[in-house]
Amino acid sequence: MRMHDVLELAVASEPPHGNTVEDIVNRGRRVQRARRAAGTGVGATLAVAAVAAAVSVPNLLRGGARPVDDKAATPVPASSFSVPGNPFTFTFQAFDAGRWHVQDPVVASTAYQIAPVHLDERITNDDAVPSANLPDPLNQGTREHEQTVSAYLVLYRPGAFDPAKLENAKQLTVAGRPAWQLTGKGTTLDITHRLLAWEYTPGGWAVLESYSNSAADPSDADLQAVVTQLKPGKVTAATLPFRMVYVPAGYRAVELGSHTMPGLDGIATARDGDYGGAKFAKPAPATTGLTEPFGSVTEAKLPGSFLVFVGRTANSNQGPGDTTVTCQNGTCTTHRVDGEVVVQVASEGRLTDAEMIKVIKGIELVDVGQTATWVDAATALRAEF
Repeated sequence: MRMHDVLELAVASEPPHGNTVEDIVNRGRRVQRARRAAGTGVGATLAVAAVAAAVSVPNLLRGGARPVDDKAATPVPASSFSVPGNPFTFTFQAFDAGRWHVQDPVVASTAYQIAPVHLDERITNDDAVPSANLPDPLNQGTREHEQTVSAYLVLYRPGAFDPAKLENAKQLTVAGRPAWQLTGKGTTLDITHRLLAWEYTPGGWAVLESYSNSAADPSDADLQAVVTQLKPGKVTAATLPFRMVYVPAGYRAVELGSHTMPGLDGIATARDGDYGGAKFAKPAPATTGLTEPFGSVTEAKLPGSFLVFVGRTANSNQGPGDTTVTCQNGTCTTHRVDGEVVVQVASEGRLTDAEMIKVIKGIELVDVGQTATWVDAATALRAEF
């Protein structure tokens, strides 16, 4: 769930109906702009924890029940993907698989990389839309008419993902590869969640997830079509348009978004045209035994974290500002490049204002419009692996 989806909920005059993960994601995708800025938007970041507490998460990805075994065909050797020592690296590129259009990965972490996925004949709103063009987000009939889907592909590093922890998943073989698949309903009945996990390289699992307002589209077979089309690509280090001069003691970079926000927030805003960001955590989260990305439901999944973000002022709900640093309710904001670029540090109160000011003043931008000048993410974030 992207950060400004939560902000939309936090500033609402009354709690919206159906605060499930699926509702928040789909409702948030149709908001006009991210409230990333000072004033009301920044103040609303404090409400993230409160809103998150009201979220009802479908019990699909929590450990417990053992899966049902299918008769498996003779396994086919998985593709040989590179496993760079630097996890802030992309190892595949965009590809098509029938109606699916997997985009270039834009998020990387110490355990995985993530790419947005689009599906023909269904709407994927991963960019900002003028409010005048948006239907009523609480109108279930409108949601059905829109034929929407939210989907993404996660490639976990070998040893990071544990499919045996998937509850109510069925074990099977797809294209000769070990796989697990589940379909479930959240507490919002018009959203269907599907997940397919398969071993794409020895010990490494790929996971395709979709949230659709159709129970039949995409189908299990549709998800399986992606398996044979995922191939190793050019190994490319993720880059960012800034360098961190200062990182608070004990914090480590754990996740980044290149040309977008880090995490699933970045997948939901992949086409907004922002520049990049990163999450730092103390302690760093485990990189084994995972069933989902870090903080994929709420920021509470990274309780000792803070966020750095560099975006377009035009994508925020405030006008251009100056280089003055303003802090309010756990977030500090400043502007660069004649006010056209907004820079933020958000910690929900985990860091003092003085510490966040030190972080934000130490963020050195390169030319945000020229990706050739961008910095290797591991270097930019002073990462330690």
